[in-house]
Parts: sequence; structure tokens; C-alpha cells
Amino acid sequence: MSTSQGRRESAWKSRKQNQRPHGKVKSLAELSDESSSGEAGFRNHE
Repeated sequence: MSTSQGRRESAWKSRKQNQRPHGKVKSLAELSDESSSGEAGFRNHE
């Protein structure tokens, strides 16, 4: 093999974390602000 297992796994993890399927990903602070104020749509109609 040309690259070691550890290097391939770390590269795969970084690619997976960098995916942005629905546009810009919000920070945890923004998400917690939304959920506490009730703006997040999926939390309103449980």
C-alpha cells in the first residue's frame, strides 16, 4: 500500500466532517440559541 491505514482513516474522517449537504452548517452556539428560543422547525411540531 502507498499510504498507511491511519493516514487513510484520518483523511476519510476529515472528508466526512467537511460535507455540507444543506448549505452552511451552523455552529453549536447558533443551534442552541435556536432550540432554546423555539425557532427550529423540527422541534416545534413534535
